[in-house]
Amino acid sequence: MRVHNALNKWKRREFSYGDADCCQFAAFIVKELTGKDYAERFKYESEAQAEVLVGREGELVDFIGSILGDVSSDIKDGDPCIVDVPMIGQVCGIKLSDKVVCLTEKGMTQIPDRYLVAGWSV
Repeated sequence: MRVHNALNKWKRREFSYGDADCCQFAAFIVKELTGKDYAERFKYESEAQAEVLVGREGELVDFIGSILGDVSSDIKDGDPCIVDVPMIGQVCGIKLSDKVVCLTEKGMTQIPDRYLVAGWSV
């Protein structure tokens, strides 16, 4: 129920890097659930700036791992995850039941967790 409440607090707005993108969305949900603001560790205002930040670590999964630490084998609803979706690539989201809720350029979507490549227990 807490995860649903956090999801409902997310203010819907047009996709924008640094404000309303997959990483900002996941960081928002984690902050709502834990009080920890991981987004303080990464600031960017454009797709190009985001690509530079991520590229320093490798892929998105490496970037998120550099902030959250080791991948967990025991993730629960609300935990941040990375899915690798055909035709899109890696996207950050949060675990919810057998899905990962992500924010993409086309809006919020639920991706089956069979595409899950990593998750972090926070």
